[in-house]
Amino acid sequence: MKFDNLIIAKAAFAEIAKQFPNLTMVESPEDPVELSMTLPVQPSLKYRLWLSLQNEDELHFGAGDHFHIEYFPCTKPENVELFLKAVTGFMAGELRVLEHYRGHRCVKSQLQKRVHNSWNTVGTCMGLYWPIPWQKTYKVLRND
Repeated sequence: MKFDNLIIAKAAFAEIAKQFPNLTMVESPEDPVELSMTLPVQPSLKYRLWLSLQNEDELHFGAGDHFHIEYFPCTKPENVELFLKAVTGFMAGELRVLEHYRGHRCVKSQLQKRVHNSWNTVGTCMGLYWPIPWQKTYKVLRND
């Protein structure tokens, strides 16, 4: 593992902790990644979040059970900035996750930002999808 990448990830996680000092972040050293932090559900956080550094240079952000997105390489400052905006935006309630279901299976989840009167997608996570004509439903994850 590149030591600089670990420093970058720790600095990003520290910035999140600084912006949300009342939230608990728990390091998960047993996870098979370079660095892993969980933010459990707590009074000001409706959904469990997971942050990590994986594969030496990927910053990962997961919310709830179905949304997961990565930003890489972490050595590019613009990717770290996008990661921070995604995590802190979700935590502040400025961003939401829209989960798409076919039957009971989540087939896609999107990180979205409100622009005027609509929601624009800023990141997408695809799940497994079988083109079976089940009714499509949605679930919104928003920390508001």
